[in-house]
Amino acid sequence: MIESDSPYYVNDEYYVDVKHLTDDFLDFAHSYFDDNEIILEGLIVSVYWNLCCDKFSSLKEIIDYLEYVGDFNDQLPYLRKWESIDFSKYLILGDWFCENASKYLSTYTLELDNYLEKYEDKPKSNKEKIFFNSPKELYYLNMLSSEIMGRISRSDYESRKRKAIILPTCMKINQKTCRAVEKRLGEVCIQCNDKCEIAKINKEYDCEVYLVSHKSSAFQNASAEDKDELAIIGVACPLNLISGGWKALTVGMPPQCVLLEKVACARHWLNEDTPSSISKNRLKEVF
Repeated sequence: MIESDSPYYVNDEYYVDVKHLTDDFLDFAHSYFDDNEIILEGLIVSVYWNLCCDKFSSLKEIIDYLEYVGDFNDQLPYLRKWESIDFSKYLILGDWFCENASKYLSTYTLELDNYLEKYEDKPKSNKEKIFFNSPKELYYLNMLSSEIMGRISRSDYESRKRKAIILPTCMKINQKTCRAVEKRLGEVCIQCNDKCEIAKINKEYDCEVYLVSHKSSAFQNASAEDKDELAIIGVACPLNLISGGWKALTVGMPPQCVLLEKVACARHWLNEDTPSSISKNRLKEVF
């Protein structure tokens, strides 16, 4: 039985479903546009417009609002250029998405309404309220967009000399007793608890593994050499996928993505931290 302590749940079947959604969406999009990067940006802009046009009179107002929220900062450089573009022809992408995405992905957000009700009274800042109350469409948009980003980045990812798995600190089995060591690109696991999922990943994969507390702290100390040599597998919850992927691309580190199976941190979500996990099959597939 599914619990109600997360707004979403994913499993190995999710990756099959999101691939089918992406295949069908791109088949539709390629009837009108050729470039996948422009398709991706047009999709995101058109969905934001569809979700917000009844509250704002222009795309600029919507983007200004996203900047105010704070969790969209890594998207702003990609979105701002659309303020001066006639994006009306791209609205068909958002229309297709809003009509079809739930057919593929609604299984993974069945508990969203129950979750929002359960944690409705948890104290939140105004910005956290906006993030916390995101509609299902934003989950689906991030899921689809991360799959498209992964396809766009795949050949560059495979060409890099170094690989790094970027894990969120919410995967720690115990936040208080973890002995990870702070390094330039993030915390590094020293395998202090062999039952911890992070320790298992660190032991299994012959690559760099870093822990970051939030997407805003990722890559901030990356050197020019890192940006030239490093490709990453980023692990995150859905609402951080677009921002995290675009941040990685902006600093020059081609990304692949693995989702947390459920939310686990008290930063935005729960009353207390609980360890999360990921699909080992998905990690092995993209590595």
